[in-house]
Amino acid sequence: MSLSCQKFYQLLYNWYEINHRVLPWRETSDPYFIWLSEIILQQTRVAQGLEYYHRFVTTYPTVESLAAADEDEVLRLWQGLGYYSRARNLHKAAKMIVNQPFMADSTAHFPATFDELRALPGVGDYTAGAIASFAYDLPYPALDGNVYRVLARLYDCDEAFDTSAGKKYFHKLAEELLDREHPRLFNSAIMEFGALHCLPQSPDCANCPIQQFCKGYAAGTAELLPVRKPRPTLRDRWFSYTIYIYKREAINSEAHQHVVTNSEAYTLIHQRKEKDIWQHLYERGRVAGISRIKKQNAKCKMQNSLADYAYIESSAAACAVLCRAG
Repeated sequence: MSLSCQKFYQLLYNWYEINHRVLPWRETSDPYFIWLSEIILQQTRVAQGLEYYHRFVTTYPTVESLAAADEDEVLRLWQGLGYYSRARNLHKAAKMIVNQPFMADSTAHFPATFDELRALPGVGDYTAGAIASFAYDLPYPALDGNVYRVLARLYDCDEAFDTSAGKKYFHKLAEELLDREHPRLFNSAIMEFGALHCLPQSPDCANCPIQQFCKGYAAGTAELLPVRKPRPTLRDRWFSYTIYIYKREAINSEAHQHVVTNSEAYTLIHQRKEKDIWQHLYERGRVAGISRIKKQNAKCKMQNSLADYAYIESSAAACAVLCRAG
């Protein structure tokens, strides 16, 4: 794309100054907070991730406090956000940072280079580039879905961005377009522009501040871009569960009667250990042999023996394990 970079930057930054959202991770250069936000926002909308960001910075205000936490506590705080491998990698990376300092004097130090950041569990090229630019103002592009969309339209590029070849090509385009004097501002602005203006459906091309630089707009192909590789066919999976409730009885010594104390009601849960969805998370007693079309009263057996289960208080949070089996 032939353009005057300075004019492009000026128009983009002017738009960002007026329209950007005020978000807490943009108000800091602390790499720990920025890293937290980037991991939380992977596969997650900002509106949903914001609440979880506040939870984590309040509960674990330093990387040392996160590293010292129990993994089950971290997973419980993450509950409802999905893609739980992110939480496990977050905890694993915190331990790595604290126990294997990135400084010669062995003091705790958050990774400060792209390669150090890239070595952390759960951190890929995009996340490493985002942290490097937002925390340290280093000249690395940050390519999320919003940026891929903006680049595809600016360059009228029909290369599938989610293939190995496509990722390399778009990274090359991002490197060429990057404002190396102000990488933090550039990455923030182009990501926000994709999130708020250059939308996946019905982008407002008529009022686009960088319209004059957009080859997709000139060719009339903007709404067709970006291109994805064909997605695999999804299949439905159906799970059936048996819920066991155990109530501990207490004796009323005056009335000589057995009285069930509701606060001492328990249920059975089991930790999923197989390499499958929800690995390491807890579930109720799963039943084998039930399909969507089978009768509800079909005789089935438990897939896991009761010895594999743990009792929890039914009135407590689902992850509050009181006694872990085995």
